[in-house]
Amino acid sequence: MPGEEVDILDSCACSGANLPRFVQPVLLALLAQEPVHGYALVRKLADTGLFGPQMPDMTGCYRMLRDMEKNGVLESVSGRGEGPSRRIYAVTERGMRCLNRWTETLARSRGHLESVLDFLQAVQRTGRPSWEACPLKERAFMEEVRARALAGELPRREDMLRLLSYAPRSAEAAFLGRLARSVAREVAGDTARLWAAVGVDCAPCPMNCAFCAFGRAWGVVKEAHEWATGDILGAACRYAFEGAAWVVLRTTEQYGLERLSALTAKARELLPERCVLVANTGQKGARDIEALKKAGVEVMYHALRLGEGRDTPFDPGERRAALNTIRNAGMTLACLAEPLGVEHTDGEIADSLLAALSAGAEICGVMARINVPGTPFEGREEVSEERLAQVAAVARLCGGTATPHICVHPPVPLAVEWGANVLVVETGAVPRDAGEVPGEWKGFSVEDARKMFVQAGYAFSRSARDMAGRGREHPAGA
Repeated sequence: MPGEEVDILDSCACSGANLPRFVQPVLLALLAQEPVHGYALVRKLADTGLFGPQMPDMTGCYRMLRDMEKNGVLESVSGRGEGPSRRIYAVTERGMRCLNRWTETLARSRGHLESVLDFLQAVQRTGRPSWEACPLKERAFMEEVRARALAGELPRREDMLRLLSYAPRSAEAAFLGRLARSVAREVAGDTARLWAAVGVDCAPCPMNCAFCAFGRAWGVVKEAHEWATGDILGAACRYAFEGAAWVVLRTTEQYGLERLSALTAKARELLPERCVLVANTGQKGARDIEALKKAGVEVMYHALRLGEGRDTPFDPGERRAALNTIRNAGMTLACLAEPLGVEHTDGEIADSLLAALSAGAEICGVMARINVPGTPFEGREEVSEERLAQVAAVARLCGGTATPHICVHPPVPLAVEWGANVLVVETGAVPRDAGEVPGEWKGFSVEDARKMFVQAGYAFSRSARDMAGRGREHPAGA
């Protein structure tokens, strides 16, 4: 009509105008009920609702009836009067075979059409494709990785590279996440736990790691500061009361081993037995680790960091060796691939995760880099939630039975849906923040973590002990 804007999509296949209406099998089915005149047959076709409020095209229907008769699936005899509308049509024996085949064909196609519709709706709903669109070849590959991991085998580097190469917003990544969640169900019994960290002190650090707010050269932290012992112990007890399974005392090198051991011993006296103490401090030798163990530490956090030797002054070989030292000292190892940025390659990520899993880390996963203002990474793009979830899913799938705890930090709901079952709350001195945090970092609380777990189908556990000691045995120096 004049003045109305013509929508070009009205003539596109997406409008449904040009989609097949499956008229032939419907005509066969109507005539299988009883022979009928052509006009009455078109009226019955309209009553099926296949054409909506419009009447089917009479000329097109008669043309189709003539073609079907030529093919031997219909036969007709003349009724009263002349013209196709007065001919009586009936189904032949060949027509009944044709109708049966149509039924079988459409039944087989229904599952495919539903999958296509699910895929389209999932993309519209989440911006991510459905796992159901993942190619069968990739599904089979991931199932093989899962089977080897659950049999206790360490992952192959080439397998991890393939898993990490999937686009984070892809059907392959979605299937990876789904499979990783099933591993969490089998390995961790659908339970999730909280890691609560108390930043004891901060000080300008001469090591100047590019991602750390404590680097002296960046001038973000201008002077040393530490929490009072009462405040530290108060925060630790509060987190334990709220449901943390692990309480982490995070200190700088300047705090000193003796002071950390004494602080740990006091915390151990106050915390419930179900709550495990973790030390996150500078790289330690076997004697230092033994001293912390005697004071009550049961888990050591240490990592071969992404960009080690490039964004840090540390030697990657020494960092890797320290992971084995922790294991050989009989201490449980926690080791995440961190701090993850957009520039880190699949190879770097795979090597970091392999170092952790090879050293027998019972707690693994991934932590994103936060580009703190004032540090060399200020203003850089940060890794996406989808990529963070993908790396967590790879850690879960490849960790198998040996690694029941997969952590993601900061908290990402998609990563929890994809198999991560450990989240972090933290307070005090945080190297991912420009200032000291008096409450919870980014406002993320124990209750927030519990809700995220429950929404993903996990049971929230307050104890770290019921899953401990299930790691695979590794020979020394593995």
